[in-house]
Amino acid sequence: MPGVAPAGAKVWLAAAAGGLLAILATVVTLAPAQWAGMALERASGGRIELAETSGTIWNGSATVVLASGGTRQDARASLPDPLSWHLSAWPLLAGTFELTLQHPSALSEPLRLRGGAGRLQIGSATLRLPAAMLAGLGAPWNTVRPGGVLSVRTEGLELQQGRWRGSLSAEWEYASSALTPVSPIGHYRLQTDGQYPGTRVELQTISGPLELTGSGTIREGGRLRFEGIARALAATDAATKTQLTGLISLLGRREGDAAILSFGS
Repeated sequence: MPGVAPAGAKVWLAAAAGGLLAILATVVTLAPAQWAGMALERASGGRIELAETSGTIWNGSATVVLASGGTRQDARASLPDPLSWHLSAWPLLAGTFELTLQHPSALSEPLRLRGGAGRLQIGSATLRLPAAMLAGLGAPWNTVRPGGVLSVRTEGLELQQGRWRGSLSAEWEYASSALTPVSPIGHYRLQTDGQYPGTRVELQTISGPLELTGSGTIREGGRLRFEGIARALAATDAATKTQLTGLISLLGRREGDAAILSFGS
């Protein structure tokens, strides 16, 4: 009868469709972890990379590398120990995702991310990184060559349509720099008011011979306006003050024994 496929053709089409679905399911299930690395590199403009990836996009691990976004191999720094992740498959069917990240030294606890429909929720966690990793991002960090430990703490963040709200703070402990023999130069804390844009940031010195203080605002588009001061604390001995002079001079415009910190407009 015209317009009706023979029984054999129907069987062949059904088998072909089933085979294609089986191949697709296999590809999705075994999707290599490198796919996650390529996606992250594109999203970060080449500044964050995943090296030595293993496993799949669903359950994998890799070494996190910070890079300047160029081709110079010396402007790179990697995190010790691999980062591992688990991406749940079922939420994807509903147009959402659930991603869990774990790292033995950088994350105090598993970091859980949930999102969908332009919304991203980041769970509570503390991220600790060697400050030396920042040199991998290029200037000015490869000149300052910071040392010590950076820690970023969040009690939960929610991002949606270019806005975010939630608790976020950062600390630089045992801070040092290749530009001065003084080590440590201090312990510093940067606190935000929990919203963006219009984020207020406050920098304070917890301890150390080099005082860094200031405040600023992160405006629409990520534009930072910050004003502050860098100087040796009054109680610091004369020899240490002298050793800090070069670093202070590079931080901003000199005004007496201090430097005025001014970023953005």
